[in-house]
Amino acid sequence: MVACGTMATAGKVENELQHHVPLGSIVLCVDPYANKIEGELVAMDEPTGMIIIKSVTTDQKEDLTVLNRDLLTEFAVKKKAPNNTRGAFMPERIVSESAVRTAIKEKEDTINRTGPKDVSLAGTELFKVINKTYTNLEWRGNVIQGLDGDFVVHPPYKASNVNGNTEDAVLRIKKVVEKFHVDFNKKHGGQQPSS
Repeated sequence: MVACGTMATAGKVENELQHHVPLGSIVLCVDPYANKIEGELVAMDEPTGMIIIKSVTTDQKEDLTVLNRDLLTEFAVKKKAPNNTRGAFMPERIVSESAVRTAIKEKEDTINRTGPKDVSLAGTELFKVINKTYTNLEWRGNVIQGLDGDFVVHPPYKASNVNGNTEDAVLRIKKVVEKFHVDFNKKHGGQQPSS
């Protein structure tokens, strides 16, 4: 049984959620990327193993996070909700299907933009910087690729590693990469980013 404030490992999460954690409980989850998500458990789907956590962002907007409970590395019940009279796993508020679908889509997009685990900090940060001006972007293995085929950036993510079909796009991205490395070196004390 998960007691308030204790952690459960991924193998135990399934049974403990189903049998001991009522909806409305405040939970803390850690995903495979070590991201901590804290909020109210608003829904769970037994067949797919998906759970939905509602949290409030710093700008006071509600955020729905969809997680696969089988992939959680940690799970803690911060505040257990009293069993409600509408059923052990009935949400107090109805969550619209479109909000859930939007949350799932956003989570998938976020995962695709996070990048592979073996990508350096410099590669991950460069992706974020390029993505601010060029939103049609994705990871192909450890290579940053513009989806229009305009450019690719190979490790170690230097200006000399930018190639592509469109000379204009390649030059623009090379400038972004060069400026990124100047800023990155200032921020990280002049250490050279690794691939």
